[in-house]
Amino acid sequence: MVVTIMKDIFDECEFGKFTLNNRIIRLGHWERETEDGGFLKPEVFERYERIASSCGAIVSEVFALDSRDKFYKYSTNANYKGFIKDYKEITQIAHKYNVPILGQLAFVNYNDGFESVDVNTITVEGIRRLQAEIIIFAKKLKFAGFDGIQLGIGANFFLNQFISPDSNKRTDDYGGNTLNRTRILLEIIKTIKNTIDDFHVNCRVNLREERKNGMTTEEGIEVCKLLEKSGAESIQITGRTSSNIYDENKRRDFLADIDALIEAINIPVILQGTFTEMDTMNDILNSSKLEFIGTGKPFIADPDFLEEWRENGTGVATCDNCNNCYSKKSSLCFKY
Repeated sequence: MVVTIMKDIFDECEFGKFTLNNRIIRLGHWERETEDGGFLKPEVFERYERIASSCGAIVSEVFALDSRDKFYKYSTNANYKGFIKDYKEITQIAHKYNVPILGQLAFVNYNDGFESVDVNTITVEGIRRLQAEIIIFAKKLKFAGFDGIQLGIGANFFLNQFISPDSNKRTDDYGGNTLNRTRILLEIIKTIKNTIDDFHVNCRVNLREERKNGMTTEEGIEVCKLLEKSGAESIQITGRTSSNIYDENKRRDFLADIDALIEAINIPVILQGTFTEMDTMNDILNSSKLEFIGTGKPFIADPDFLEEWRENGTGVATCDNCNNCYSKKSSLCFKY
């Protein structure tokens, strides 16, 4: 007789080397609650206290490398003078609850020190400068107490433009086939793993691009396999806006491809989405090979909503997915 063990969002589980209190990964968006000079306001620390008290793991809001980036004014500056002090306190809050925390790095624009460049105009020397900046920032995250980094290489961020055949038209070692277009990331990941001890690397990746010259699901899976081979320890699935198609049962974005990806790699996979009902989340876990669910907006509306769910055995989040927090690029809810 085969006994099927049902998965539950509140299961204690292994995520790489981490033991998580539950299967829910809090995903960060933007951080605008800062004072002059970039310092975090007290409200940010209070919010992280509530978040860490209930979730399994945390991905921070976006960190920005360059003041010329499109999203810089909505993001935490990676280089303000109080960065280490502020984020040592944030990471200590997470660790008090035995919750691992990753720092999210994502950017749309890049200036290589001489001029603004895109994926096709940046020189190899410029690529080296970019790689060095990312590796230095990863070391800063480690010093601030973060358990790892999330590399934002999905949506339409700068690093995704290397991976995508729709945008990358290079003819050198950083363009052409899948391996070449992914090379810039593979080199970054290998260097981080070789130079920073005990530091988790997560990649937020497009699994497909629903456009004429975009990446197919098959190629997206191949990209993830290459990232794993280079040292990535977990994958979070995302996509460009036009990639948000549903499977035939209209369950959730990307769910139609999730089992194929999980079968192809041997590292944890996080499915992201605005999940607002505990029963739906458990249904997704038990109708797929998925082990981890990532969500952000419900934590913005109510940072410790999972505590109520745990107590009641079920629940529906306050968030109604109005999307104002995302469209206004904020970590604040505009309704509750």
